[in-house]
Amino acid sequence: MGLLDLKIVDCHVHFEDVEHADLILSILKELRFKRMNIVSAVSSFRVNFNPEAIYVKTVRPELFYAFGGLDYSSVSLGLGKAEPSLTKQVDTMIQVGFDGVKMVEGKQTERKRLNIAFDSRFYKEYFEYLESLQYPLLFHVNDPEEYWDLEQIPPWAIQKGWFYDKTFPTREHLYNEVGNVLENCPNLKVLFAHFYFLSAEMERASRLLDTYKSVHLDLTPDPVMYYNFSAKPEEWREFFIRYQDRLVYGTDINDNHTFEHAVNLANRVRKLLETDEPVTWGAYPKKKEPLIGLKLPEHVLRKIYAENFEKIVGKERRTINVDTALAECNRLTKQLDRLGMEKEAGFPERMKRSERLRKSAYRVVDILKNIR
Repeated sequence: MGLLDLKIVDCHVHFEDVEHADLILSILKELRFKRMNIVSAVSSFRVNFNPEAIYVKTVRPELFYAFGGLDYSSVSLGLGKAEPSLTKQVDTMIQVGFDGVKMVEGKQTERKRLNIAFDSRFYKEYFEYLESLQYPLLFHVNDPEEYWDLEQIPPWAIQKGWFYDKTFPTREHLYNEVGNVLENCPNLKVLFAHFYFLSAEMERASRLLDTYKSVHLDLTPDPVMYYNFSAKPEEWREFFIRYQDRLVYGTDINDNHTFEHAVNLANRVRKLLETDEPVTWGAYPKKKEPLIGLKLPEHVLRKIYAENFEKIVGKERRTINVDTALAECNRLTKQLDRLGMEKEAGFPERMKRSERLRKSAYRVVDILKNIR
């Protein structure tokens, strides 16, 4: 059974090296996506990947949305506060032409590195400001519960440093922090990445969506999510239909993927949403294969694939202000020089990657100068 011919916007794509732009474009073309949303993550050695998101939206505005990442470099340098302030950073993102904010700070590795509680004074004004503006936030909070269990976590996740011991914040700790944020900002327009890692907790996911009407969940796969959906396909199908206005398609494609891997990933997710045919996922050796899809109705798929995300970002098409973008990219490259790469010393492969990605930021500055 072939895939349906539907308009698709991928809400969750990473792009970190300007030299890989042709790869991202070829993936988009092969998948026949209408648009991709490029999301910028924070980085200990790069500040964030806002320059690359700016670049791709500048040169192909008809194909890309962009969600910017925050700048914590002043915190990393020991100043104890964000400079510019987080609210000023939001203002700059809007002036540049970003469509929203991306935070991966709720992933255990990043939350431990930054060591700043989401319900602390550090973030209070920022979340309230986002709520007042109704400016969208794509927020990664937590990781699969298997990452705390050596018997369950797959070997590749251990190699990435994602086995979490007692030095990392627990899932419940972060759910409590973010729950306090939502209690204070009940109308925060937030899209939680990876289904908020609640694919094993259907009732909890329902309570979240019933309580906070501005909360959405993206269907960007974490390694275990679609195994959980497949384990109870009829119940999850009913859930997806009930909350069809609150779910958004995403893939987590990034420019480190091969063309074949990215296309296969996106199509496997689609097959699990569109059909009830068996699909081999292959992420967890101990999990039951093949997976069984949900075979959602076409009108539900239309909302999940594009309409819901388009409502989140709004009808107004934001364009990149090249002068403002260039000024911000110049500021970020200066922060790169201040940060250095001491943490990468002793890790040749990491150092090589860090150097390559830092060069990408400087390359964007040169490109924007020529465009201007």
